[in-house]
Amino acid sequence: SCEKPNQTDLTINFTQTVDAEELTTNSMIYSNSAGENYDVRTLKYLISDITLHAENGNEIILSDIHFIDISEESTFSFTVEDFPNNNYTSISYKMGLDTIKNTNNLHINESYHSAMAWPETNGGGYHYMKLEGAYNNDSTFYNTHTGGTMGGDYSFNNVDNISLTIDDDLGDVSININMEINNWYNSPNQIDFSSYGMGIMMNMMMQMDIKMNGITDVFSVDITK
Repeated sequence: SCEKPNQTDLTINFTQTVDAEELTTNSMIYSNSAGENYDVRTLKYLISDITLHAENGNEIILSDIHFIDISEESTFSFTVEDFPNNNYTSISYKMGLDTIKNTNNLHINESYHSAMAWPETNGGGYHYMKLEGAYNNDSTFYNTHTGGTMGGDYSFNNVDNISLTIDDDLGDVSININMEINNWYNSPNQIDFSSYGMGIMMNMMMQMDIKMNGITDVFSVDITK
């Protein structure tokens, strides 16, 4: 009789850190580059077009849209079973939704529809991210809400080089996509909470500044075998 080759299950994990330490919520222990102390109370975001790229040019879409909510552990990861053997050299993924995916009620049957809906008066569609908390004291709040402000596209693509050869002997493997929260506010644009008060949903300049910070160094990838 023939033995069935071992299959490889590929898991994508989403993690969050502040200054390279695992995120702790509801505790004002963090400080941005403007010197403001802050906490994180809510973090919800959408990652789309998660794609693995192989050396031979093959591409495999792992997820069209994935919703992460730090209050719901079930959203922290997903697994693709019996992953094809190949030499994978990069992973790409988009923060938020491009204009094709970001239209009113397009995802009405998804769990995130109500939580992430973006006001029609500001272009409609969906939030890319809701990052909320307090700064300086427990009663002064910030709401970093990113999305298609005034109908514009402030989503952005990330491409990270990896070295991952999947074969029948590898066993299960995880790709970890980390968000470094403090870097949303640090470089190249120093962003302080007091400059935008309660929200930035109508502020195209601030949306662009945060997008540029996100492109620079908010996301990183590593592999666990």
